[in-house]
Amino acid sequence: MTVEQRLRELLRVLVETPTPTGSEMALVPLLTDWLRERGFEVTIQPVRERHPLTPPGEYANLLARRGDSRLLIAAHLDTFPAYSHPQPYTLREDGDRFIGRGVVDVKGQIAALLLAIEQTDAPCQLAFVCDEERGGTGSRSLQCDADAAVVLEPTELRPVIAHAGAVEATVTFFGKAAHGSVPHAGDSALEKAIAFLDALKAHPLIADQRHPLFERAPLVTVGRLEAGTEAMVVPNRAVVNLDIRVLPGYSAAAVADLLRDFAARFKAEARIDDVAEPVTMDADAPIVRTVQKAVADVTGTEPSPIGYFSWTDAVNFLERGIPAVVIGAGSLGVAHSDEEWVREQDLLTLRSVLARFMERWHATPSVG
Repeated sequence: MTVEQRLRELLRVLVETPTPTGSEMALVPLLTDWLRERGFEVTIQPVRERHPLTPPGEYANLLARRGDSRLLIAAHLDTFPAYSHPQPYTLREDGDRFIGRGVVDVKGQIAALLLAIEQTDAPCQLAFVCDEERGGTGSRSLQCDADAAVVLEPTELRPVIAHAGAVEATVTFFGKAAHGSVPHAGDSALEKAIAFLDALKAHPLIADQRHPLFERAPLVTVGRLEAGTEAMVVPNRAVVNLDIRVLPGYSAAAVADLLRDFAARFKAEARIDDVAEPVTMDADAPIVRTVQKAVADVTGTEPSPIGYFSWTDAVNFLERGIPAVVIGAGSLGVAHSDEEWVREQDLLTLRSVLARFMERWHATPSVG
């Protein structure tokens, strides 16, 4: 069987085993057998910590070790929920693209890693963690001896050394219902919500954020807006779920305070669902430089570091003092969508990059 065929079959099994957050254990027996057959010592670590966003379910991390290594390569087992995806757990192909829930975030990365460890016998630790998409409790609870970590996420093979923070909130607005033909007789909660969002986006603490590792982009996402019954009724209630990204150098706590203040001005109720501060690491850290050189070995081009708008498990490792760089195939922009996809060749390139990275890391006495 060719490596392309093996990649396809591995990815098919991974995608066609549904693992939305809370269901990750479905993959643990498969990975355990696969890794033990290849000489890894495998430990299953139950995770009892729960975040308010963590759904019910059985949670555990899988830690696998080959040889004597303090290098950790980590990936999460859970995927974003299927929601309206027409065929979430069927691996489809369109030309050179794989399509399905998790193909880029991050089951395609896992498939590339599983093939990479067959390409080299370099020692390593692998962690397959739970609850990344919701509460982040898996990587926070992981018990391991690591001096450095690589976290697999879609980055288009550019090393991530900075993460934006985030404020997630639910804001409820109140008004007065009235006949739609005489809106002046009522007070539209929906229009209040729209005015609130416009004012929030224009505030300097949101609008003026800049960082050299991050492209200029909107920082406020309205994930859900619920209001009204029909056109002929002025809405008396509106609920907004929003996410605000916070670049390094700025405070997520300050953004949360700003959101509360704005909600009070509009006589709305604000519930802060999550606050995560931005984090950065040294661009010259050995783990970063080794990843860059491994990419250059395979592709011929050394990539420059970037910032990442999304939270990843690397944040938990960095907060524990473990230098952690994020790298992977494909684009974050298509993750969580109904057309989530990744190119076959990009996963094969990642396979070679990871194998070369492990060899480079353990060939350098000062880091291996």
